[in-house]
Amino acid sequence: MFKTISLEKKLLLVAGTLSLLFIGLSTSYFLYVRNNVIEQRRCALEPRITFIGSIITGYYQQYLDRELSLVQAQQQAIDEIHQINQVDENYTFVFNDDYLLLESVNNAKMLNKNVKEDRDIKGVKLYQLLYNEAVYRKNDGYSHYFYRLNTDGTEQQKISYSQYFSPWGWIYGEGVYINDVDESILNILTSN
Repeated sequence: MFKTISLEKKLLLVAGTLSLLFIGLSTSYFLYVRNNVIEQRRCALEPRITFIGSIITGYYQQYLDRELSLVQAQQQAIDEIHQINQVDENYTFVFNDDYLLLESVNNAKMLNKNVKEDRDIKGVKLYQLLYNEAVYRKNDGYSHYFYRLNTDGTEQQKISYSQYFSPWGWIYGEGVYINDVDESILNILTSN
């Protein structure tokens, strides 16, 4: 049967097969790179949040040493975290056991309001998920959910890492948007 096919059709068949192979290999490579970048960014969250924890602990110590009142120590901790968010364009959030949102650049309109019932597009109660991960560490503090982008308000998949500071009842964490990862990979691949 292959002998009866014209040379032109054979070449088209070979070209089509090679194209499909190229597309398959490119897709596999993209997914491989994407998974590695997501894992790298996910792992980078933990040390950044540990650093935020050291800031909170430092102000807590100043409170214990009677250098600051409780209100002053907590406010200065929030102010410093807010400054880090502004300068480094981080997504660090802080809320307390009562689900009062204390810091968030992505959800600034909800600051000092109760966020316990906030849900993502899949119906997941975001802050309850973050609370459970921080306090009970079921997934070592990592959470997967959808969250609004600052730029246009659309909800995108996000991975966050959160910790719990029990003396103040604070949950704090940071996340990375998956679409940020995809955009950076596409920029790398298309710039070469």
